[in-house]
Amino acid sequence: MFNNAKLPTPLPTIYQFMASIPVFEQDLFADEFIRNPYPAYASMRKLGPVVWLPSLGNFAVTQHHEVQAALRDNDTFISGDGVAADTFGCDHLQGNTVASDGQKHTELRRAMAAPLLPGELVGIKDTVQSAANQLIDDLLKRGQFDAIADLAQHLPLTIVTEMVGLPDFGKERMLQWAAAAFDVLGVQNARGKQALDTIADMRKFIQQDATRENLKPGSWTRRIHELVDQGALPCEHAPFAIRDYINPSLDTTISATGELIWQLANNPQQWEKLKQRPDLVKNAVNEAIRLSTPIRSFSRHTSKDTSIAGHKIARGSRVMMLFASANRDETVFSNPDQFDITRNPRTHLGFGSGVHMCVGMHLAQLEMESLLHAMITRVGPVTVGKPTIKMNNTIRAYATLPCQFEPETRDLTATSTGTSNPASVASSALLSGTIKSRTVVANNIVCLTIAPIDQQRHQPQKLPQQSSRQPLQPPLQQNGTQPQETQQPFPVADAGAHITIHLPTGMTRQYSLTGDLHEHSDTTERTYTIAVLKTDDSRGGSQWMHNNALPGSVIRFSNPQNHFPLRHSDGKVYLFAGGIGLTPLLSMAWELHRQQRDFSLHIYVRSTEHLPFADDLDSWPFRANVTVHINNHRRTVTNATSNESALDKVITCANPTSTSVYMCGPAGFMELVEQQAIAAGIAERNIFRELFGAEIDPDGEPFTLVAKKSGKTLQVPSDKSILTILREADIAVETSCENGVCGSCLTSVLEGKPDHRDMVQTETEKSTDVQIAVCCSRSLSRRLTLDI
Repeated sequence: MFNNAKLPTPLPTIYQFMASIPVFEQDLFADEFIRNPYPAYASMRKLGPVVWLPSLGNFAVTQHHEVQAALRDNDTFISGDGVAADTFGCDHLQGNTVASDGQKHTELRRAMAAPLLPGELVGIKDTVQSAANQLIDDLLKRGQFDAIADLAQHLPLTIVTEMVGLPDFGKERMLQWAAAAFDVLGVQNARGKQALDTIADMRKFIQQDATRENLKPGSWTRRIHELVDQGALPCEHAPFAIRDYINPSLDTTISATGELIWQLANNPQQWEKLKQRPDLVKNAVNEAIRLSTPIRSFSRHTSKDTSIAGHKIARGSRVMMLFASANRDETVFSNPDQFDITRNPRTHLGFGSGVHMCVGMHLAQLEMESLLHAMITRVGPVTVGKPTIKMNNTIRAYATLPCQFEPETRDLTATSTGTSNPASVASSALLSGTIKSRTVVANNIVCLTIAPIDQQRHQPQKLPQQSSRQPLQPPLQQNGTQPQETQQPFPVADAGAHITIHLPTGMTRQYSLTGDLHEHSDTTERTYTIAVLKTDDSRGGSQWMHNNALPGSVIRFSNPQNHFPLRHSDGKVYLFAGGIGLTPLLSMAWELHRQQRDFSLHIYVRSTEHLPFADDLDSWPFRANVTVHINNHRRTVTNATSNESALDKVITCANPTSTSVYMCGPAGFMELVEQQAIAAGIAERNIFRELFGAEIDPDGEPFTLVAKKSGKTLQVPSDKSILTILREADIAVETSCENGVCGSCLTSVLEGKPDHRDMVQTETEKSTDVQIAVCCSRSLSRRLTLDI
């Protein structure tokens, strides 16, 4: 039956389009297909990359290349019309993160992603590992157990449900709700129809019981309500975000974990190899995900007439993306049905691809990797009995899997990485601070002072209506006193350093530390000061900071990193600041003054209203070293003026070889400064720039890219990514999300300074500059050499 009611194209046209497309007659949702789908998938792939399913009235994409390409082309293959295999399912579950496009998808994903990013998960890594260690110890004592109920479900039902934060009577039903949602995301056969009552129960719970007062403080779902309060998430989107935390967070991980145990038992040589090489843990996890492919298929709708592998597909068609078939494509995976832990872990589509890539993938990997680390030193041979298949329209999983672990008698602790290093965790964990004061220091620029706190959260103070250059005070407690804070000192930061603020919306924004960074260097009173410009073209970061970073509010941020350090030299130092670019250079001025070095600070603004820290200028102890240039004219702090062009003859060098120049500001401004510095005879090695931008985006300054293995030198323009340029040069790069969230495209850096913009690497990893995500990151140096 042809049941695509949304199709705007007349049926004769559809059939004309599909005249050359092979037909596959089997029902993909029949019980016999669900029990063993792999021979059928192989038959479908032999028919071609796209087939017609007459029982559903859908197209289906079967092969890896075509599935991946369609998932990345989210303008043509849209999700907003639903991702189920029939019209009813698409309509019934439409609007959640996976079934939305454009701005709504961006808002939902940002809201959900923040606590699921690798940097955030560092904070729970030891907790998950400890729980995994205890679980394996308990299972060894039991002898025989069910690998699904007793092992695969344990971490999701103990760790994840706690983080989701539902009340107990909600946590108990999460597995039922998720299974029902995945049944409806297939077709409305008997399973799909039976699931509707369960879905109705879930929606009633979200509406009546998933209220702020019933949700655990600090939990994922409670945070959704806080985002609504802050204006970071539209109120009408909140139920979808909460629903998305409930539905996919358990079943997919349970499915992949069950497959992992099954494969380890049936491939003892692979289990032994893993015990000898724990560095292959991530490979093993991803290989289990490839073979299980927990979500067998989601659909897309075509927004226009298109083609797949030369086959025309009409606008409005529903096209099923067969992840499970693509993950066993013989043209991509040698011996595709074999469990091989040395296989490339980045190629599979078990997490999807493109902008809709699984938002919880890093958490799922953490849970499964923790189990393997716990097993490597504790568990010897693994044996399993005959499994039963879970009958679900979308999820591929075992319902039961009898299992037994034998104790490991060898001492393998030397090879294990099962216990996290607390020092390494601490070094990459985020800091928490409270906004101690907020001061308007120029037009659309606020200065924020951040003080250390414990985990106690203060309520933010309402922002006064009038603008003021006077610091705003933290809120008072009910007794009129200031809130008490258990302060731990912030790490010492050097001039030029920045912090990365992790906004509750899921965005990250980098801000340079400013002012005298060593004012309280030996006390717990050390604070960080940043200045935030609200830009007209803000993509949300500076807007959020101006609206929500109020006195008393708590923000989370990375340890200071310094990609723009002040180098030691014997010669004069010139500091050139364009507008808000003053922030890192002001910290340098304080440091140079403290060291009693020869320097001058030049600040360029278009008007006095745009001059940051204008009211503080005369109080700086190095005021005689400062020159302010307004509207292409120059004045010193003594108000002397000149019609001399702002960048004419500012740099005069008695000894150019020892003179250095530091600059921060808009790109055009820095180009002019650099030209003048070179004209004055200053060596390029002594010219340093901080790429300025209030918002992080994929564009930036052009630079030269050297692909060393390929023997090619390429130019990366301001409006193209490294990945785009590499592809244009026919240099293959493994990618998946192309959105900085999966890590598939991480490439080794040989020379140069990356501008990291991905959300995969921790701040500690980024600081080493060992790898770069070429899909979204750029270069801070003029030349970047990659091992590709």
